Amino acid sequence: MKSSIKVGLTVAAVFAVAYGGFWAFGEIQLKNFDPAPIQPGEVTLIALNPKLGFRVRVANSVAQLVQTSSNESGFQSTDKSDSEDARRIPIKELLESLQGNEESLGKLIAVINKISLDELQPGLSYWSADDVQKAINGDPELEKKLVQDLNVELDGTPIDTIRVKSIRNGIIVNVPVPVQVQVGNELKTLTGQVPISYQPRFTKAVSDIIEKRFNPPEEFIVGNYRDIARKFISGEMGKEDIRKSLERFISPQEKERLAAQPEQLLQSAQVLINDSLITSAASELRQDEKGKDLITLKIGLNDEGRKRLWKYSRNTQGFALLVVVNGVAIAAPRISTELSQSEISITGLREKRLVDDAVTAIKNLKTSK
Repeated sequence: MKSSIKVGLTVAAVFAVAYGGFWAFGEIQLKNFDPAPIQPGEVTLIALNPKLGFRVRVANSVAQLVQTSSNESGFQSTDKSDSEDARRIPIKELLESLQGNEESLGKLIAVINKISLDELQPGLSYWSADDVQKAINGDPELEKKLVQDLNVELDGTPIDTIRVKSIRNGIIVNVPVPVQVQVGNELKTLTGQVPISYQPRFTKAVSDIIEKRFNPPEEFIVGNYRDIARKFISGEMGKEDIRKSLERFISPQEKERLAAQPEQLLQSAQVLINDSLITSAASELRQDEKGKDLITLKIGLNDEGRKRLWKYSRNTQGFALLVVVNGVAIAAPRISTELSQSEISITGLREKRLVDDAVTAIKNLKTSK
C-alpha cells in the first residue's frame, strides 16, 4: 500500500514539475510580447467573452452568434435551432464594424436593439435627427412638412387634411448613434445611423381601424378619421405631445441606450488572427459511428499568430473562438486550454462545403500575395 502511494505521489510530482516547466517556458516566450490590436480580414479568428450576454450556438451545422433575453449562460455547441427569444447577430456587420464601417455599424445597432430593418418599405418619409430637432424647435418650413408627414399638429391636435400614406406609415427618423469601437490599434468613435419608425397615437388609432378592411373606401376612412379626431379633441382619448415624443427619440439618453449593448459586444470581440498571420490550411475527413462525415480544419499560423493565440488562451479561460471566413462563421469551439502550437485543429465540423471553402479561401490568399 505504501509503495502504491509513493508511486502516485511521484507521478503527481513529475506532472507538477512538467506543468511548472511549461508555464515558465510560456512566461519567457510571452513576457515581452505585447502586440497591437488588429482588424478582421477575409479569414478571422475572434475571441468572444462569454460573460456579456452574447452566445455562440450551432444551428444546422453552422455557428451563429446570438443574443438572448433569457437567463441562459455559457455556450451551446449542439445542433439546435435558436430559441424564440434569441436574436442572431449578423457576423458580416460585426466584422465590418470592427473595420470602421459605419453603415454596417448602423445595421448592427438596429439588430441588437430589436429594430426590424425588414419593415422599412420604399417610399416612407425619412427624416434626419437634425431636421426633426429644427422642426420641433419651430423652423417654419420643416415644421409644416413634419405636420404633413405625421398628419397631426405637434401638440397632438388632428388636422383637417387626410393623407392616407402618412396615417398608415408615420415617419422614419435616422438617429445617429455614436459607439466606441476598437478599429485596429485605434479606439474610434463611429456613428451608426439607426432608422427608427415613429407614428403618433392619433394616426395609429386611425390606422388600426382602416387596416382591418381590404381597400377601404374613402367614406370609411373619412368617417373613422373624424370619429377618432373628435375623441382626441374632446379629451375622451388623451392627446400626445408630439414634440416631447420626438425629443425622446433623438435625446442623448436614447442614443446612449441604443449604443450600450453594441458597444459591449464590439469591445468584447477581440480579433486574434487575420489573414496576415495565417500560413496554411488543410482539412481531414472521417466518419463517425453512424457513418456521417466529421471534418477537421487545420490552420497554420506564423510565429506572431501563434503567440497571439497562446497569450490570449493562457490568460483567458472558457472563451469562444469564432472562426469566420468571408463573413460566414464556420466554427466556434470553446477554448479552455492554452493554444501554444503553430497549427490549430478544429474538430467535429459537419459542413464539408464550408470547410472546403475556408481552405480554398486561405490558399487563395496565400497565392495572391
